[in-house]
Amino acid sequence: MKIDLSIIIVAYNGRDVTLETLACYEEAIAADPAHRYEVIVVDNASQDGVADAVEERFPNAHLIRIQKNNGFSAGNNVGFASSSGRYILFSNPDIEVNGQTLPTLIALMDQNPHVGACTPFLKLVATGNIDWGAHRGFPTPWAAFTYFTKLSQVFRKSTSLSRVFGQYQLLDRDLQEEHEVDVIRGGFFFVRRTVFEQARGWDEDYFMFGEDIDLCYQIKKHGHAIMFYPQASALHYHGMTTGLKEHSQELSAADAAAREKAYNAFYDTMKTFYDKNYKDKYNPITRRLIFCAVEIKRQLGRRSKTV
Repeated sequence: MKIDLSIIIVAYNGRDVTLETLACYEEAIAADPAHRYEVIVVDNASQDGVADAVEERFPNAHLIRIQKNNGFSAGNNVGFASSSGRYILFSNPDIEVNGQTLPTLIALMDQNPHVGACTPFLKLVATGNIDWGAHRGFPTPWAAFTYFTKLSQVFRKSTSLSRVFGQYQLLDRDLQEEHEVDVIRGGFFFVRRTVFEQARGWDEDYFMFGEDIDLCYQIKKHGHAIMFYPQASALHYHGMTTGLKEHSQELSAADAAAREKAYNAFYDTMKTFYDKNYKDKYNPITRRLIFCAVEIKRQLGRRSKTV
């Protein structure tokens, strides 16, 4: 029998939360005898013993040890090379699913062959609110401007005005209904295998952050839909491996060096995505203005070290 879903988890430290995530997936898989699963864990040169713990606690998982941390994209590509599922779920090691999350997404994707990738209603554990990183529009200059200046929040109560000012988070959409989105989160990226291959996988020019936007951009360029399916749900701690999110900063085991590297990557990838996908669409003055805004935003955020 063929594998229906390959679950690929890239781990970098975060031993305890990784083990909890794997236990959650193990329970969910056991509750769904109708489908076949495989779990692949790629350890990105962790220093807290997570690989040994996974090997001991979850012998059915396929563990791949990498001796150097080459980033999220590279780790996921290594995991994909060892997978065989017709669907792939790229999952962060800080996710909680329930017994219906995975079979529901498989069924919806089976019913809709035009859909290349999808996300469930991903909620933040700390707040219970939607993880907006899983429900985004592409970061055009206008969408990014209205988001970072908070104009999107000013007009969010109006559906019609949100179509103009809320494009970054697609604030005009009804979260109770399934609908198409532009970008879903790399931390829970459910994708058809053939579509992922057509998009040529994760772009390793991104160390972390931004790679999910780029992959979604490639999937859309090839004519595939990306769907938000609220019929399924999952939970996301968010920021556990980087320590950059206010709602999970106290729980993160990331040290100062790891946080600094992640912080700079967050802003550097904005420039990378722009040059890869928007450079030829906008004039050089727009590019200079955007890059200047990115640097201003980087400096303003240094005191709190959150993004």
